[in-house]
Amino acid sequence: MTTTAYKKAGSNEWETQVSKARSIPIKDMCERLGIELMQSSPDKQGESLYGVCPMCSGHAPSFHISPQSANGRGLFYCRDCGSGGDALSLLMQVQKKSFPEVVRELGDAQS
Repeated sequence: MTTTAYKKAGSNEWETQVSKARSIPIKDMCERLGIELMQSSPDKQGESLYGVCPMCSGHAPSFHISPQSANGRGLFYCRDCGSGGDALSLLMQVQKKSFPEVVRELGDAQS
C-alpha cells in the first residue's frame, strides 16, 4: 500500500472514530463521569438538567445541560466558570485531555 493510500485509509478510520465520539449524548457522558443531575421544571425549550460543575469549585448547581440541543446530543454550560460545549468537550475538560486522546479512549471503549 502506498503512503498516500495508507493515510487515506487511516483518515477514514479516524473520521469514523470522531463521528462515534461526537454522537454520545450529553446525559450519557454525565453518567459516565459521575455527574449527578437534577431535573428542573420543563420550560419552553424542553428539558433542562442541573448539577454541580465538575470543573469548578462551586457547590451550587450552576452546571446546566440541555439534552435536546445540538441535534439531540445535548450541550452543557456552567454559570460559575463559563465552561461549555458538547459531551466530547466535557470529557476533555474534566479529564484534562486533548481531543485525540479522548477520541481514542472513547473508540477503544466502544470497540
